[in-house]
Amino acid sequence: MITETQHRTMIDECKTWHSTLVSYREKIHNLKNELYYFAPGKTDHEVLTGIEHFHNQFHIQLINIHDLKHEIKHHVHEAQLHPNFGYRIPHHHIKDKLDLLVSDLDTLEQEFHQFSKQ
Repeated sequence: MITETQHRTMIDECKTWHSTLVSYREKIHNLKNELYYFAPGKTDHEVLTGIEHFHNQFHIQLINIHDLKHEIKHHVHEAQLHPNFGYRIPHHHIKDKLDLLVSDLDTLEQEFHQFSKQ
C-alpha cells in the first residue's frame, strides 16, 4: 500500500518530468530554427546529408517527447483514479525512459552544434 505522502510525491515528480519535456520540446524547436537559418545556400553533399539527418532527428525526437508526455499524463491519471494500487514499477520505468530520452536529446544538441559550426 502506498501512503498519501508517497502518492503526492509521485504525482509531483511526474509534473516535474512533464515540465522537463516541455522545456526540451522548446529546445528542439529552437534547434530546428537554427537549422533553418544554417541550411540556405549549402550545396556540399555531406552538409546537405547532415541537414537532412538533423531535420529528421528533430522531428523524431519531438514525437518521442510527445509520446512520453502522453505516457506521463496517463500514468498520473491512473494513479489519481487508483491511489492505493501502487505505481512504483511503471513509475520507475517512465523515469528510465525520461533519463534515456534526455540523454539522447542532450547528445543530439551537442552533435548539431558541432555540425553547424563547420
